[in-house]
Amino acid sequence: MIHVLYAEDDRVIAALVSSCFARFGTQAVVEVVMTGGACLDRMAKGGIDVLLLDLELPDTNGLRILGELALRGDNTPVIMVSGQGQTDLAVKALRAGAVDCVDKVSAQMLQIVEIVVRVHERHQAAAASLSPTKRRGKSLVWLVEESPNAGAAIEAFITRNAPQYEFSRLSTTDEVKRHLREGVIADAVLIGTPPDGTDALDLLREVRTRVADLPVILLTARSDAETAVAAFKLGAQDYILRTADYLSQVVFSLSHGLRRTDLARHNEQLSRELASINRSLGAQVETRTAELHALSLRLLRVQEEERRHIAQELHDQIGQMLTGLKFQLEAAALEAGPAVRTRLDEALGLAKDLLSRTRELTLQLRPRLLDDLGLQPAMEWHLELFQRQTGIAVAGEFSLPPGRLASELETTIFRVVQEALTNVARHSACTSAHVTIIAAETHILVEITDRGKGFDVAAVRGRSNSLGLAGMAERVRLAGGKIEIVSSPGKGTRVHASFLLADPVPAP
Repeated sequence: MIHVLYAEDDRVIAALVSSCFARFGTQAVVEVVMTGGACLDRMAKGGIDVLLLDLELPDTNGLRILGELALRGDNTPVIMVSGQGQTDLAVKALRAGAVDCVDKVSAQMLQIVEIVVRVHERHQAAAASLSPTKRRGKSLVWLVEESPNAGAAIEAFITRNAPQYEFSRLSTTDEVKRHLREGVIADAVLIGTPPDGTDALDLLREVRTRVADLPVILLTARSDAETAVAAFKLGAQDYILRTADYLSQVVFSLSHGLRRTDLARHNEQLSRELASINRSLGAQVETRTAELHALSLRLLRVQEEERRHIAQELHDQIGQMLTGLKFQLEAAALEAGPAVRTRLDEALGLAKDLLSRTRELTLQLRPRLLDDLGLQPAMEWHLELFQRQTGIAVAGEFSLPPGRLASELETTIFRVVQEALTNVARHSACTSAHVTIIAAETHILVEITDRGKGFDVAAVRGRSNSLGLAGMAERVRLAGGKIEIVSSPGKGTRVHASFLLADPVPAP
């Protein structure tokens, strides 16, 4: 089992990550702490295989925690979790020894369990294959630098201050690629300004494609944090700016990289990792599918909770304030003269209209009928409101089992009908529609039909901005149901969804 510690002060993000690990099963478990102090205390107790570390915590930041762990000699692999605007910190964390960096506001967070498992497997394989050996003779370093003067200065400084390195100046990128193809491998590579107009990141990618564990150091005059992150993601050991003392940093970085390579470079590590990935590929796909399903359900629940919260705020705060304003205007109008009363009556009319619209918005966000009375009363109310707002006549046919359906199933059916009718109003150009919700023995059947202008279903689904149909289909799928949308130009539209009932409907 993989024991993971996650230091994160955002409770929503922490809950989502915990849900992902819970769905993954007993192969990996996660503990969550909210502060840097709690993180260091827990790490001191031992038993943690991978540390997920937020870059910014209430009492410290991830860089200080990395430094403290280094002082303790704790070699637990650390994956930094960054947010927007933290690119510079992420670069420093990668240079300080973090093995990966995941953006919490990107799709990478959906793969967090897979990333943790991969990092843990790499760490275990490296630990199993460690065989410390003392390097004999000089280490060969390739220097790729367009400027002869800059190349000579680098070589002269390092030869004078670190005579254990032997340099080979490569004048073209083709020469680098030829050496790699022929299996002529150096102990480390310094990439400055490549000749032939080649981009340094492209050359880094070429080296990494051929040799996975070769230390590669980029020397640059560009203080570009995003490029630095890209370089580390591609496998660069270091990204050094050409400042006044950068050559000393190069010597230090070379020594660090070669020591690490002496301990970890074994071809067996790559073969074991590849074999492990192949063996677990099917399980990973299944696990990731389950994680995505759980995360999508969680997001829908959060969305519904947010709708409920906003509706409550509109009702309790804005609605009451508008009601109070209406009463004050009515009272003032009774005491005012004719000229002022006319203006107060106009303001009173606006207040009443605003209050009415606020109430309608509150009900549309999350109708209390759905929570208090159930699906059928909420649907009947919504059809009446829809007809009043759009002028489209909607006939409703309902045959539901006695008692309430599961809360999430009621919400799903309500939202599917709501979205389908919204599409009718926006696109169908028809004057009537029909909604049917019927309970069969083992299923709930939902159908929304109209005789409007219709559309090409495949073409609309293929458009990147077709979020309504995709969202409706995803809701049905997450509720364990099936959906079919049938339409063609000039022949109307039929949306049909079916959901399995937890308890069969009793025979009459």
